[in-house]
Amino acid sequence: MKPFVVIRKHENQDNVALQSLIKEFVMSGAWEAFMSCLFREITLQLIVLGWALMFIFFGIPLYMCAIAIPCVVVLIWFTVYGSYYNKSNELALRPNKLCWVAEVYEPLLSVDSKPQTTTIEKCFTDRPGPEVQQELGRMRKKIIGTISCRNHLAMENAGFITRLAVSPKYGLSPVTDYLIQRVLQHASDSQLYAIETVTSECDQDVREIYLKIGFNIRQVYHKQIIGNTLKVMKSQLGIDLHEWNQNREEINVEVPIE
Repeated sequence: MKPFVVIRKHENQDNVALQSLIKEFVMSGAWEAFMSCLFREITLQLIVLGWALMFIFFGIPLYMCAIAIPCVVVLIWFTVYGSYYNKSNELALRPNKLCWVAEVYEPLLSVDSKPQTTTIEKCFTDRPGPEVQQELGRMRKKIIGTISCRNHLAMENAGFITRLAVSPKYGLSPVTDYLIQRVLQHASDSQLYAIETVTSECDQDVREIYLKIGFNIRQVYHKQIIGNTLKVMKSQLGIDLHEWNQNREEINVEVPIE
């Protein structure tokens, strides 16, 4: 029996697993963010500043001031790691009234211990379908994804996707597709006319999935971290639910099975 996914509403007993999942997902992007910061202008500025301080104020020989380079690299790493750690804790503990989880069902005895993302071919809503009921006793289940939605703060009758997280061990696709589709279906049933979300420059893979489903880039802006010296590019994505309902049969993304 191949693994399958069930997209269901969040329950209170899921809290511990969700907190661990969200922290794991957020921290998985720390290395990419570190590499992005490492090749920014602020890195060179910090190296030159450190070099000058050691040479002018401490009288360290000029060639010895090269120690400023690894010091700046370590400083950037701890800064990025610390910010991601704080972000992961904040998201994990943030309450969300409207939340779904992706629960994978896998065989208890598997020859390959590694997650097989490519074999996840079926997705059910709320509970496993009747065609797999006989196999449930020989399968284990685990939460591998979550997504939340709240009311849009700037638009009426619109929603905003938050706290999307998928276990890095299972990969983004197709679990992310199923989660987003579930939110869109709920929003459409609730008579909302649009759904929006925001991704950063380090979330390129997630942004590509949104665009594949039918989201459009509404605007691209830069969020200031340290004045004009350090900025992060953000993309505001949105989708019209009326158009999505009309065009989803042409989109190459499976809708979860009821």
